[in-house]
Order: sequence, then C-alpha cells, then structure tokens
Amino acid sequence: MKHTLILSSLLALTLGMTGCDSSPQHPEDLPWQVTLSAEGNPQVFHLDIGKATLKDVIERLHSFPEMAVFAHESGKRTLEAYFGTQRLGLFEAKIIAELQATPAQFDSFQTNNTKREGMASGQWKYTMAEADVKIANDLRVQRLIYMPVINYEPEIVVARFGEPAERAASLQAGIDYWFYPSKGLAILMNTDGKEILYYTNQHDYAAMKQGLLETKPYNDK
Repeated sequence: MKHTLILSSLLALTLGMTGCDSSPQHPEDLPWQVTLSAEGNPQVFHLDIGKATLKDVIERLHSFPEMAVFAHESGKRTLEAYFGTQRLGLFEAKIIAELQATPAQFDSFQTNNTKREGMASGQWKYTMAEADVKIANDLRVQRLIYMPVINYEPEIVVARFGEPAERAASLQAGIDYWFYPSKGLAILMNTDGKEILYYTNQHDYAAMKQGLLETKPYNDK
C-alpha cells in the first residue's frame, strides 16, 4: 500500500509537470512514453526496440549486464542480458534485454558456457563466456523487459497507458495480460506481486503474445 501511494504521488507529479505549458520541467524515460517507429519498433527510454543493439543499451544505462542463454526442454532458447535494478527517469526497475541470435550462435554460446544450472521454471541457464559476450554486443534487442520496483494498480495503468486493446488471463492464477499492439507493449498485471512490461517490435508481437499466454512469467531475479 505504501509503495502504491508513493507511485500515485509520483504520477501526480508527472501529470503536473507535463500538464503545464509554462513549466520548464518535462520528465523523460517514463515507461508510458512509447511511440512506434515507421518500421514498427517501439521507441522507449531513448531506445529503438528491434533496431538498438546490446551495446546501445549498455551505453544508455551505463551498466554491464549478466549474460546467459536460457534453454527450455521444448527447444525454445532465449539470450538474455540482465541489467538488474536501474533508474530511468523518475522510477527504478529491473531491466532485461532479450537479443536476436541465430541457431548457430545459440549453439556456440551454449557450448562455450562457463556455468550450467537448472532453473525452477524447467529451463537450463548457460552463463556466457567473456569472448561470447563481446560478440553479443552487436546483436539487436528483440524484446525489452521492464520490471518496476513499485506496484502498478490497474487504474494507474489505464490512466497512463490507456485502455488495452485486449485483456487475457494467463495460465497462472492472479495474473492477466493487457495487450497494447499499437504500442508494441504487453503488461503482466499481477494481483499479488509486481507488474512486468514487455516491449517488442510489430513483427514479433504475435509470437510474444502467444508465448506470454502459454508460458509462466519471469520470476523476479
């Protein structure tokens, strides 16, 4: 409750800043400040998702991530750059960048791993070797995941992001997904925990939506 009140106060502050033309203060890097490029890429936090590389994200956040390949028994693999808690604009959030990689690159990264460990989700985590991390710097960001430290109440989400085009229940009780395809955005709404925001380009949006509805959400790291 305390966190919600803090967020409400900060949101009121941003409304005051952006609603007064005479004010010189214009908050930036807010999660709802997202536009779609001509190529269909969401542009948020001064990053073009689908065009920006891992190097661009590192330079934007002034932080180096933990790099790992996650392999599910189904054969699905993701390459994740985990940045931990970062401050963007007025708020703090944990940031993950999922990168585009070829099957050959995934194979190489897994083979060269420095550590392999099983996860509660049923996936295997392969920590990447330093030489492969350098290769990953030039890979493009396919999806950006934003996990705010503060809870987002439904009415706050509607006020800042607008009404979603679709609301759908997940396979896990207490969790719904709100979909904003025109923004390249999906939001995990959690009645008993933190919300999670997913940004991806229009080309990959349908696949992201299907994946979110069919799999368990990210666990807080």
